[in-house]
Amino acid sequence: MKFYKKSKDLPKVEPVKIKPLFGLKPGLWLTCAYALAIVLIIFLVCFLPDIIHGSKRVTFTSDAGTVAVYVDDTYAGGTPFTRKIASGSHDVSFRVNGEEIDSQTMKVGHPVFLNWLFPRTQKVHSSASINQKAFEALTKEFLDDVSLYSAILEYDTVHRYPGLYTSYASSIVGSDFNRQTKAFEAALFFVTSKEMYDDARNAVSIIGLNTIVPYQILDGDSTIGASPENNPTVGSSKTSLKANGFTVEGFAIDEADFSNGKTVKASYPEVLEAGLETHTDKFNIGAYCVTENQYSQFVKANPMWDASNKESLKAQGLVDDYYLDGVTISTSVTGNRPVRNVSYHAAKAFCKWLSEETGRNVYLPTEDQWIAASLSDPEDGYQKSLVPYEAENAPAAMLGGVWEMTDTDLVPLARTLRNNAADNARAILRNYDTQCDIVVKGGSYVNTVGTVDRYSVGSAYRSLCSDFMGFRIAWD
Repeated sequence: MKFYKKSKDLPKVEPVKIKPLFGLKPGLWLTCAYALAIVLIIFLVCFLPDIIHGSKRVTFTSDAGTVAVYVDDTYAGGTPFTRKIASGSHDVSFRVNGEEIDSQTMKVGHPVFLNWLFPRTQKVHSSASINQKAFEALTKEFLDDVSLYSAILEYDTVHRYPGLYTSYASSIVGSDFNRQTKAFEAALFFVTSKEMYDDARNAVSIIGLNTIVPYQILDGDSTIGASPENNPTVGSSKTSLKANGFTVEGFAIDEADFSNGKTVKASYPEVLEAGLETHTDKFNIGAYCVTENQYSQFVKANPMWDASNKESLKAQGLVDDYYLDGVTISTSVTGNRPVRNVSYHAAKAFCKWLSEETGRNVYLPTEDQWIAASLSDPEDGYQKSLVPYEAENAPAAMLGGVWEMTDTDLVPLARTLRNNAADNARAILRNYDTQCDIVVKGGSYVNTVGTVDRYSVGSAYRSLCSDFMGFRIAWD
């Protein structure tokens, strides 16, 4: 049986007719509308972004290696680098540590078709080499940087070594200073890791030097250094230094020849204490570390060093947050308690002030002078408190008490070569006012007896203020 659907009559609808527009037939004006829409989309996507934000990618390069580039006096990056620069005219300055070596006017074009998707590139190059001021500024920064990085013995994917030696060599090799390499050779004494060593060797090759990188002679299976077994007991006699308001008790230390270290493994950091045969002339040294009372006299005469001025001193990089914390600064309180929480910069300022007060050359002792003074005490006692014992025949509490600052820069591999190269390196570091660490000696009352002796080498950065560190003065 078949079933059929009953047909249904649909309502009649009038056909839709598109009316003419501006006298144009529908087919024609619709075609025009579609074309205009496509043109508008192309304009909005391909042209308008670059009309509003016109720019080009500009690559900056320099024959002087890594150079800071300033565009309209705003830092843009270090060569070589590429960045987007707005269209128009710009002033470009090439600087090395703030010293300008070249300036140009750069005109950046204004491409307007899909530049945001396919950026046009423009090149700006400086063929200028570094000048004298730039060379000195570059060298100082280089020495400061290698000093900082010498403290890092291992690198990883997060903490990467930046190639300091190669960068410096590339900056000077094509300049008028490519043969002024004394500072570079001094920096080789700061190579303390395989990464720094590879970098330094590459830089030596770039410059074309025939020199040794001290790190390459290190061999942990061998030993290095002169033994202190035959060191003498150094003669001493009482003396004093009179200033306005107080007297510094001291000892005159006879001239001496001795080893300033030990026989150690030929590896870093052990070589810091490798012994070298050395000589010291006669000098005077304080019987005690500078006391709180003596430092109070200095602060009274030099208010800028008062604790109330700490923020200003910190801003100048002269002290840290702990300056004079827990220290009694009073000219009426006497005693032999050493001043602590003072920095190397503060100690140097104290010495300068006391030189003016006494008319004598007052200074921080060198590491070798400190060792010579300690050799005047054959009993080698270790001070386990801040109150020193009475200095009868030799300076008191040179071991224990507080770590004592010296005026010797910490040059990691200074004792690996038995010649005057390290002394020359230290002179160059001082010439550039390199902010490397200083050597501190003697340990403190919190150190375990036997773990620190007169040949132990500690270090401190120059603005460090520690409750376990003070200083002892020397004078001519």
